[in-house]
Amino acid sequence: MKKRHIKIIITIIGVLLATTHLIFPKINIDLITVFLIAIAIVPWVESLFKSVELPGGLKLEFQDLERIELEAKEAGLIKDDSEEDSQIEYLDKDYVFVDLAKTNPSLALVSLRIEIEKRLRQIAEKYSIESNRYSMSRTLQILSKKGILTAQENSTMRDMISTLNHAAHGMEFDQRTAEWIIDNGPQIIDSLDSKIHIRGGAFSHQNPESTKHWIDLSYEHQDWSTNTEWSEHIGKHKDLWEKEVQNLSDSIIKKLQDDTEKIEKFNVSHQNWLKQQELEKDFLISISDLRAKIGREGQMIMASIFMNKYKERALELEEILSLLE
Repeated sequence: MKKRHIKIIITIIGVLLATTHLIFPKINIDLITVFLIAIAIVPWVESLFKSVELPGGLKLEFQDLERIELEAKEAGLIKDDSEEDSQIEYLDKDYVFVDLAKTNPSLALVSLRIEIEKRLRQIAEKYSIESNRYSMSRTLQILSKKGILTAQENSTMRDMISTLNHAAHGMEFDQRTAEWIIDNGPQIIDSLDSKIHIRGGAFSHQNPESTKHWIDLSYEHQDWSTNTEWSEHIGKHKDLWEKEVQNLSDSIIKKLQDDTEKIEKFNVSHQNWLKQQELEKDFLISISDLRAKIGREGQMIMASIFMNKYKERALELEEILSLLE
């Protein structure tokens, strides 16, 4: 139903109630009745306003809640309700803001904001970004520019931090808004943690699959139904892995600081690896009638293979970075 129609209906209801009161003045409409009528109307008109203040000081927030939820789901920071067991994996983890929510929701919101900002700065530190020199807004901008945060993640983080900042400055939140953020907070924190973890496995006995990389999570989160969508999906995530390789190599060079000998060795090694990928790709493309021989799906498989080569290199560089700590 269009907003204009909803407004007309609300106006008619209001006029009818006022007329009824004039015709039957002896009918008492107490505060509870008004409150219940308001509660009945609110779900139908929530799109018309950002919030509504009801008798007794109960404040209902709608559009911010829905917008943040939608952005977080699209960014893959929280799982869609349709995904089975979306909450089970988080039940065994302890989060301070979840415990605080039982007694002090406002303080829980502040705690969640602190945890988010702490994770974002840890992500920046992993990539040798001196986040202590920058505001959180600037840190988000740098992380987004480097491709460490996607555009959707950047937007969601800004909205989330802004909302939580209101709590930090004493803005009143209704219980439903607080509960929503707290319920989804563990998933958001876990998603950010996936960008911090060093998975290992390249030079150690650790299992790199024990904690999935955030790009892998992004790859699994998105679906496709046609070869064109599959191709775009692979291309997007190959670009993400290439950026991850570049960011990690830059971070390694910063960690080596003034050790020019080690920097030179790393640069030669890394440039040779990059050159090898290009040579192999150029060779395969040069094969006569390659597309006709392997078909559309074969091309997608080949693209996936090259994507995974960059993934493997990123995990190698990630572990090298950890060895330099």
